Amino acid sequence: MVCRREQGTMGDSGYKYRQGSRGGTGLLVLTLAVVAALVFFLNRDTGDGKQTLVVYCAAGVKKAVEEAAGKFEEETGAKVSLEYSSSGVLANKLKLDKEGGSPRADVYIPADYVYAERARADGLTAESLKVATWKVVLGVKPGSGLDVANCDDLLRRKISFVICDPLAGVGKKMKKMLERSGHWPAVDEAKAASFPTVTEAALAVKENAGTQAAFVWDSVARQFGLRVVELPELGAGKADISVAVTATTRRPALALKFARYLAAPTRGGAVFAGHHYEPLPGDEWAGTPRLRVDCGGVNREAVEKTIREFQQREGCEIDVVYAGCGTLVGKMQTGDQGLPDLFLTCDASYLDMAQEEMGNPFGPDLNVSSTRIVMLVTKGNPRGIRSLADLAKRGLRVGTTDPKASTLGALSHELCRETGQFDAIQQNIEMMADTAHTLVQTMEAGRKLDVALVYEANIQHLRGRFDAVQLQPKRALAVQNIAASKTTPYPHLAKRLMEHITSQISRRRFEQLGFSWEANGQ
Repeated sequence: MVCRREQGTMGDSGYKYRQGSRGGTGLLVLTLAVVAALVFFLNRDTGDGKQTLVVYCAAGVKKAVEEAAGKFEEETGAKVSLEYSSSGVLANKLKLDKEGGSPRADVYIPADYVYAERARADGLTAESLKVATWKVVLGVKPGSGLDVANCDDLLRRKISFVICDPLAGVGKKMKKMLERSGHWPAVDEAKAASFPTVTEAALAVKENAGTQAAFVWDSVARQFGLRVVELPELGAGKADISVAVTATTRRPALALKFARYLAAPTRGGAVFAGHHYEPLPGDEWAGTPRLRVDCGGVNREAVEKTIREFQQREGCEIDVVYAGCGTLVGKMQTGDQGLPDLFLTCDASYLDMAQEEMGNPFGPDLNVSSTRIVMLVTKGNPRGIRSLADLAKRGLRVGTTDPKASTLGALSHELCRETGQFDAIQQNIEMMADTAHTLVQTMEAGRKLDVALVYEANIQHLRGRFDAVQLQPKRALAVQNIAASKTTPYPHLAKRLMEHITSQISRRRFEQLGFSWEANGQ
C-alpha cells in the first residue's frame, strides 16, 4: 500500500542555537539520538525485503501520482512513501535534508520543470524525466454563470478569487505571466486569499460559498469539478511536470525505475491522462530495459567503466559490440542484427556513411572526442621516418589495420594514396591487422615491423619506449561521435547514456588515454 504523508508549509521553530540551559549537553545528545533513530526509521527498507522509495511530490499532482504509485507497487513489489507540499517547499526540504546530513528523498516530483532544473543546478537531483504538461487557468465555481474575458474583466467586476503562494508551481508561473502582462500588482492586491498549495485553492472555490474563482492548473480545476476559463494573459502558462531522481538516493536503480514507470505511455502516462493531464512521450515500459551499443574499438578502454556505471545506476542491461567501424556499419547494412540503439564511432565519417546509405536511421549526434593518427616507430626513429611519403622507402616494414574493417585502416590508406606513392607503400605493408591493439603488440614484440600507423590514443602506455611521428593532414584526425537510432524503443534512456558518455567523468577517462575532448558544452 502506498504510504502517504501530508506536509504543510515549513514554519520556524522556537529553538535558538547557542541558547544556554541546564542539562543542555544531555538534551543535545538525546535530541541527536532521537533524530538519528528517526532518520534510520524513515530511510530503512521494509523488513520483508522490499525496498521503499521516499517521494517528495507537488500537491497538485497528488491524485495521479498516488494512483500510479499504487500500480507500481503491485507490478514491482516495491513500496512508495509519498509526501506532499508545494514544489518550492519540497525543494527547500531537499536542501535542508542535505545540509543536515540526513537526505531522505529518493525522488522529487515538482509541478514545473524549472524547479527540477534549479534542484539539479544546486546539486540536489541528477536525472529528470518529463512526464506530463498542464497550464495555468482560472478555475470558476460551477453553476456560477461567470464568464470572464480577461484579467481586466476579472478586476473590474470585483470577482472574489484566490491565488497560490509563489512557492507553489502554479503561483510562481501565474505571477510570471501576470508580471509580463502588467496585471500582477492589481491581481495581488485584489486577491481574497493566498494558499500554500493548488489543491487548497481549488478546494476553497468548491466548498467556500464566497469564493468564486482561483488561479490553478487546468488538471486540478477539472479534478475538483471547476469550470476552466483560459485567460489570454495566461496563454504562455504551460508547465512540464517532471520526475527527478535525487543525487543522494541510496536506491538509484529503483528510483529511476519508478521515474521510467511514470513516464511510460502505457503506465504512468495512462494514469495522468485519466486525471486530465496531457502526457508527454516517454519510453516503452520495461522493468529492465535493454540497449545495444555498437562501439568503435578505439573507444573501448575509455567507455567500458562509464557504461558499466550507467548500467548499474539505471538498472538496465547494455550489450556492447566492440569492433572496427567498417565491420559495424557493414553488419547494420545487412540487417541481420538490426540497428543498434546507439552507435559510438571511431570516426564521424562512419556515422555519415550509415546515414547516407541507410536513409538517415540515426538521430542528432554528439561529438565525444578525437585522436590523431601517428606513425609509431622505434625509439630514436633509426629509419628516419618523417612523413607518409617515407613509408615508400625500400625494405621498410609497415603495419596498418584492415581498411575494410577499420576506420583507422581506411583513413591510413587514404592518406597514403594522397602521397602519390601508394603502390610503393603498399609493397611495404607487412601486416594489415584487425585492430590497432594487434599492431601495438607486434611493435612491442619487435623485429616484425619498423613502423605502424595507429591512433595516438592507442599508445599512451608506450611513452618513453617508442617515438610517435605526427601526421600533418587535417584528415589524420579522427573524431568520435555518438548517435541514437530513431527507432529505439528507449529514446530517453539512450539520450541519458549519450549525456553520460559526454559528461565530465567520462571526459577525464578519455583524456587520460590521450584523446582530446570534443563534447560541446560538457
